[in-house]
Amino acid sequence: MARRRPWTWAPGVVAAVALLVVAAAVEDRLMVGMTLVPDAASTGAVCLDGSPPAYHLHRGSGDGARGWLLQFEGGRRRRVVQQRAVVRRGSTSLMNKLEVFSGVLSNDPAMNPDFYNWNRVKLRYCDGGSFAGDSEFRNGSSVIYMRGQRIWDAIITDLSLKGLDKAEKVLLSGCSAGGLATFFHCDNLQERLGGAATVKCMSDAGFFLDVDDISGNNTIRPFFSNLVALQGAEKYLNEDCLNLTLDPYQCFFPQYVLPNIKTPYFILNSAYDVYQRSMESL
Repeated sequence: MARRRPWTWAPGVVAAVALLVVAAAVEDRLMVGMTLVPDAASTGAVCLDGSPPAYHLHRGSGDGARGWLLQFEGGRRRRVVQQRAVVRRGSTSLMNKLEVFSGVLSNDPAMNPDFYNWNRVKLRYCDGGSFAGDSEFRNGSSVIYMRGQRIWDAIITDLSLKGLDKAEKVLLSGCSAGGLATFFHCDNLQERLGGAATVKCMSDAGFFLDVDDISGNNTIRPFFSNLVALQGAEKYLNEDCLNLTLDPYQCFFPQYVLPNIKTPYFILNSAYDVYQRSMESL
């Protein structure tokens, strides 16, 4: 009696099923369109290349309609500003116009039970200085605009017209360079919204330390020092911190500014941060 051949899926069927699974996963993702801040250029609030700043907003609903979660986009800061100006980290014209909202930006209550029905906003990062500077660099006929503070002002002003000024609860968050930005703007957001809203802040992987790296050198200190000077960020750093430190660059480090922040703050950071431990190789 002949042995029966084992039954297997035909390659074409397997490929078709795989495509359906991928398509279903893509379809389930929440894609949110980009909003360019109107008339931002009139106030000088522009990205490194002069393009307008932008954010992505997905509206809240139900009992979350007056809750707002603002998330600063992150991105490596080691690239010089001239290089950043011609890539997506320095120009909204080069950025994806649709962004996937996942994690704390998701609208899935199973994935994001605390914030799924809040107004959720992703602030695009295009100034090269964690939304902290206000200066420009001219080289012949070309101009690099470092206007992070003005971008922050323009976006918050625009969001206020869309209901942020009526918020009851607000969480300001960010990751990496975006997490660093939360230290600079946490108290400012609370002041803008007054006492009507409960504001809290969270930094994810943004607690960069003023310490030696694994090579025995402190390579991040001169980097931050030069960045503060180039971006003209000193005048926007925490005043209490500036009064207590010897050099303005220190107030770009969370370890020095955090004791002076009055708004409730939560920090999420790896004990073995790869970026922090290997700065000398970047």
